[in-house]
Amino acid sequence: MKKASILQHLHRRKQQHGVVAIEFAALFLLFFTVLYGVVAYSLPMLLTLSYKHLSAEAARSAIRVDPTLDRETYKQLVSQQITENIDNSWLPEDWYNGNCPTPGSALPWEPLPASAGRPSFGYLAEETITPNHTRYLLQVCIQRKYNNSGSDGETAIIPVLKLGGLSIPSLPESDGDQIIRGRATIQL
Repeated sequence: MKKASILQHLHRRKQQHGVVAIEFAALFLLFFTVLYGVVAYSLPMLLTLSYKHLSAEAARSAIRVDPTLDRETYKQLVSQQITENIDNSWLPEDWYNGNCPTPGSALPWEPLPASAGRPSFGYLAEETITPNHTRYLLQVCIQRKYNNSGSDGETAIIPVLKLGGLSIPSLPESDGDQIIRGRATIQL
């Protein structure tokens, strides 16, 4: 009798080990997904905040340029100042790009010229306040494509995980590309 109950006990124990392994696999998948979601969303949020901060700093640095210069020289010097400020940031060079879309407003926005082999990081508009007085408006924009595939500067830093119809992280799209963007506008 004792021998039969011991064998039954051992058999039940083996079954319980199998159940524990199945539960562990399910919980591991759940915890891994949550951890991956936290990490995968935190980097795009960090980049968005960094782009907004960096574009504001670059726009403020453009105040150093003398606005009494002729328009083309002024645009070139503003672009150099902005590019220098952005290139001196903590971000690796392939983590940011310029060439943002034109700001949507009635103002005549002109792209800043490319500087130091880098793309244009903004737009400049001249606004007429009175017939004798005009002012410049500057918009600095930094962006990065965050796709599953593409060139080095366009792929996601942490790969996008696709589970059925759900993407982790799910980011806003523009023209079929997931884009992270930060911009700042300043009156000069």
